[in-house]
Amino acid sequence: MNWHPSARARSLATAALLALVAAVLTGHAALVLLAAPALGALALLPRRRPPELDIDVTLSSSRCFEGEEVTITATVRAAPPLDEVILELQPAAQVTLADASLRTQPFLRSGRASARWVIRPERWGRLSPGTVRVAGRAGALQTSRRIDLDPLEVFPRPARMRPRLVPAELLRRIGEHTGRAVGDGVEFAGIRPYVPGDQLRDVNRAVSIRRGQLHVNQRAAARAADLVVMIDAFGDSGPVSERTLDLAVHGAAALVTAYLRVSDRAGLVVLGGLLRWLGPAAGDRQFYRIAEMMLAARYDSFVTPDVGRIPRTALPPGTLVVVFSPLLDPRGFGAISDLRQRGFPLIVVDTLRDEPPPGTRADTRLALRLWRLDRTATRSGLRALGIPVLGWDTGTELDSVLAPLRQPPPGVRRLAGSRP
Repeated sequence: MNWHPSARARSLATAALLALVAAVLTGHAALVLLAAPALGALALLPRRRPPELDIDVTLSSSRCFEGEEVTITATVRAAPPLDEVILELQPAAQVTLADASLRTQPFLRSGRASARWVIRPERWGRLSPGTVRVAGRAGALQTSRRIDLDPLEVFPRPARMRPRLVPAELLRRIGEHTGRAVGDGVEFAGIRPYVPGDQLRDVNRAVSIRRGQLHVNQRAAARAADLVVMIDAFGDSGPVSERTLDLAVHGAAALVTAYLRVSDRAGLVVLGGLLRWLGPAAGDRQFYRIAEMMLAARYDSFVTPDVGRIPRTALPPGTLVVVFSPLLDPRGFGAISDLRQRGFPLIVVDTLRDEPPPGTRADTRLALRLWRLDRTATRSGLRALGIPVLGWDTGTELDSVLAPLRQPPPGVRRLAGSRP
């Protein structure tokens, strides 16, 4: 801490110096008396060595979700005690202070001062919550210091949804999705004649009485699925790119959370800059690994990703790939087309909600029309490859956006003429 004369001491010294300078310039000795009160006050100010300060600033957590509360605690210890200590929090732009009246907290005649602030991060990312300013006064000396808070990892808050999108071929692993094979699930799959060894609880009485022979219900097997979410992070820095990336990250977080909740495996691929991926895995730990990778999605680069370099463990065969892309950069379009040619089932969610301003000039309106035609051609090209493209409009939940692609449970075909 660097100590310097306090504002009160500087004011008294300035008044005394002005009076003495005026006495010298005018030659009136009586003006010296004007400097006497200021000099006397300076003499009465206590003179002591600068106290040693111990400052400790901590956060209650180094990671949180959007909107969650994080407590910042600042403690100052001084020996000998200070005449005045002021603790002030200067939050960052992405952070909201829960109680603005507690932003500045003064303490008088204290050897130990402690202040607490509760903040709420409003946007995901790896950011600094702000700075803490510590100001102290001891007699004729004062000091001030700004302390940058440790970075805080703010994860996107996922919206609740149901994992109803499944690939055609499910894994041979027990899960909560209805598969095509017959198994021990709960979904009805068909009816067949009774064979020795069938459970009596599976006997369909209505069909057995009508046909005069025992028939049993078949159920579809409960299988697990693999999901890989791909985020198209290409684009220039600006508000439009920030909004599309923000929408993509929130959508990816919602999908990953929904599938991990039902014991499925989920992974992530980020297209932008260096190609980054995380192979499908299950469990809560996988969600935090994916969330940490999402925090690094903001990255500007002119490198074209080589999707062929993604290892087999990152994109296992039969994995359902959901791509969140604004469909603006041709590199993202090329990566999507390459994945489709490699045989992966793909779904594209268009995250672009903004359009160029229409303007009043004829050439501006023509440019907007050409831009819309180019967007339509891009979507048509993807649909020609068998890739459904879904638009995510403002005010619509992702669960509703994906609803048109949901199919009824793929059960086994029933016997001809049979009814449950």
